Amino acid sequence: MIPIPHLRNRLFCPGPTPVPQRTALAGLETNVYHRSAEFKEVLIRCRQGLRPFFGSKDDPIIFTSSGTGALEAALVNLTDEGDEVLVVNGGKFGERWTKLAARYRCKVHEIAIDWGESPDPEQLVARLQDEPKIRAVFLQANETSTGVAYPVESIAKAIRAINQDVLIIVDGVSALVAHEMDMQSWDIDCVVSGSQKGFGIPPGLSFLALSERAKSSLSQRPRFYFDFEKEFQGQQKGESAWTPATTLLFSLEQSLQELNHFGAKNMVSYHARMAEACRQAVQALGLKLFSRRHHSQALTAICLPTDIDGVALVKHAKSKYGAYFAGGQDQAKGKIIRIAHLGIFDQFDLLTAVSAFEFCLRDFGYKFDLGSGVAAAMLAISNSDPDSR
Repeated sequence: MIPIPHLRNRLFCPGPTPVPQRTALAGLETNVYHRSAEFKEVLIRCRQGLRPFFGSKDDPIIFTSSGTGALEAALVNLTDEGDEVLVVNGGKFGERWTKLAARYRCKVHEIAIDWGESPDPEQLVARLQDEPKIRAVFLQANETSTGVAYPVESIAKAIRAINQDVLIIVDGVSALVAHEMDMQSWDIDCVVSGSQKGFGIPPGLSFLALSERAKSSLSQRPRFYFDFEKEFQGQQKGESAWTPATTLLFSLEQSLQELNHFGAKNMVSYHARMAEACRQAVQALGLKLFSRRHHSQALTAICLPTDIDGVALVKHAKSKYGAYFAGGQDQAKGKIIRIAHLGIFDQFDLLTAVSAFEFCLRDFGYKFDLGSGVAAAMLAISNSDPDSR
């Protein structure tokens, strides 16, 4: 039998996400001086275009770094050595906050929750009452490793009911665009995101917005590259402190034009539809979700049958079908597969992802009706389409 080749690779992982051709083409402009008046306007427009997705009072600042760079920047600029901080740790990225805080010699209090679960706001309230010296709370908006979205609005509301001074700092790297974020209304102090997730451009840029409370609470730590005060002052005039990734900013400007044309709220609603369609496909295939509640709209984490090795399945999907899924990490390694539906990702991308997953399940001997997941996803999409007849 002659094998059927896959003609191109397809990204169904939670980052990097697919980059549309027009966005990629915008990044081909290389003959640019980042101190020119024309480029300063590009930086200003990008900052303005980001604001609706943060729900921030001011335009976010842009760093040339991965999302982790901006996480570190938040820790360095908003805490001092010896500060007591509270971290919600329910996966690999909650764990990252703990590691960052410990590396910068904060005293870390941790709320550890089972992978697949989301935190109860009352858990944070109780810890803050028990530990009144805590200066900052660090949590995820979307725990990428488990497919769980945290109830950030409820958590912030519960915290503010007992403490108006503690800083609330949110990793929104994989959440923005797929999930609502309203920093100003929810009274959040810092939100971090990155370019290669919901914003649909290649890795290399990170974004960060601050509240007035955070701006007036900057730490005394020494810093050089990641200096909030310097960046906010300069970027108001379209000037980054250091050489920016100019080509990525051209791509970002193109992406933001399209995202804002569709609208931040509409993007959240669209991601909700895609996420529900994916969950319906999982149910039709007789599989279970890894997330117990508060399911992510950015990706779906799926429990695999116990006789299927998830590591092998991810490799098989890539080699035979050109499909890039994400597997489980640490305690979930080999047990789950994660399918992203994040960013510039349309309904046909989702149907392709489900069909590739079905082919892999069949190849690994799982018994089901081929096409049942795709059919369920199609029906869910159709039923949720306000224009369907």
